[in-house]
Amino acid sequence: MKMDWKAAMLAAAMMVGGSSAASAQEAGYYGASPVSYNAIASDCGCATDAASCGDAALTCGSDCGLGCGCGSHGGFGLLGCCEHGDPWTLFGENDCGVTIGGWISGGYYGNFRGVRTNNGNAPVAFRQISNAFTLNQAWLYAEKTADAETYCFDLGYRVDAMFGADGPDTQAFGYGDRHRWDNGWDSATTADGEQLYGSAIPQAYITAAWGDWEVKMGHFYTIIGYEVVTAPDNFFTSYAYTMNYGEPFTHGGILATYSGIENTTIWGGYTNGWDTAFDNWEGQATFLGGISRDLSDSTTFTWAVNAGDWGKTNGGDIYMNSFVLTHDMGCGWSYVFQHDLGVQSNQPGGAKNNYWYGVNQYLFKEINECWSAGVRAEWFCDEDGARVGYGPGSYYATTVGLNWKPTANLIVRPEVRFEKFDAIHGGTGTPYAEGTHDDCVFAGFDAIFTF
Repeated sequence: MKMDWKAAMLAAAMMVGGSSAASAQEAGYYGASPVSYNAIASDCGCATDAASCGDAALTCGSDCGLGCGCGSHGGFGLLGCCEHGDPWTLFGENDCGVTIGGWISGGYYGNFRGVRTNNGNAPVAFRQISNAFTLNQAWLYAEKTADAETYCFDLGYRVDAMFGADGPDTQAFGYGDRHRWDNGWDSATTADGEQLYGSAIPQAYITAAWGDWEVKMGHFYTIIGYEVVTAPDNFFTSYAYTMNYGEPFTHGGILATYSGIENTTIWGGYTNGWDTAFDNWEGQATFLGGISRDLSDSTTFTWAVNAGDWGKTNGGDIYMNSFVLTHDMGCGWSYVFQHDLGVQSNQPGGAKNNYWYGVNQYLFKEINECWSAGVRAEWFCDEDGARVGYGPGSYYATTVGLNWKPTANLIVRPEVRFEKFDAIHGGTGTPYAEGTHDDCVFAGFDAIFTF
């Protein structure tokens, strides 16, 4: 009997969502994005959130050995946890308001097809190396936040530098084959030119803040989408197709933020297209903007868009937008819905438009301060085969994972990922196991140490 992979993955997502537990990610915690998804996690800790649990007997283990949870017997009490306290910092914040910090993340990611090569996990984003343990991100940042609450006018800045297997994916690769900014800072490549390790400076910008306004100028992360590049700000060690293949990572340009409307943030600015820094040789000119609105104490809606001239390398015009809805369900449960749509039009030579779009859904449950679990169910349609590179088709993936945080500075993220590709428009793509299969199962983990 032939297995219906799409139905199986949907069933897996529903079962995990209904029976397991997970915590919502703290998006933007390390300044990876101007977007703050602040309505995605509720605390089901000791003596809190009892009303939303609907259980007056919310209890916790008195000796820190049973953990906390909803229910008359302490819920998921077997996953014990004690309070972490404040995280250790190597530098912290000095008297001038400058914060210096970072993290190191590394792990292993493999596939059940038995492929053990430098590109054996493709097209899984950021986790393509399948033959070795990898140092994914060695990250250092320095930041001074512009403080408009204390001062009438204030200046700030931020600079990020990183090295690792995620380096080539974090560079300003929007310049194509031209080595501009950090594009081409690769320290390890294969004989076939596959990038294995590299360095990047993904952010370098200054900010000015006054009243309800803040203006950022330089090289900075996008406001589009839910997942971000920085490892501590994501729940899963792997990344969604929409994030890697359908959205920009960084921009070069200027972005204004206005927060003078209650429960609302508005962005607008000019950028040099996608994944570029300070050189606009490509001639990209796009608008970047959006709005984020707290619909209630538990629900936030964010829409962001990037549109305009996509420059010489990409060709034509770009329109790409993303909708993200986050909802705190109470008692540690939270849900995220994301929809992306992109189109490349007016290409040179009269080429047809390229379309890509997708839907991601996340369900998280915070068990206690140390344990959480989550599921991500995603569908990404590369309608014309222009984004992922294996022909036109739809990618279906369900990822199930845990987060274990034994201390305030350490996070361990194991996961299992089930994937299936369906070719469309007469295509015959087989993207997995080096082009030999249309389905695959992946598993891996990473550990993140912050300082």
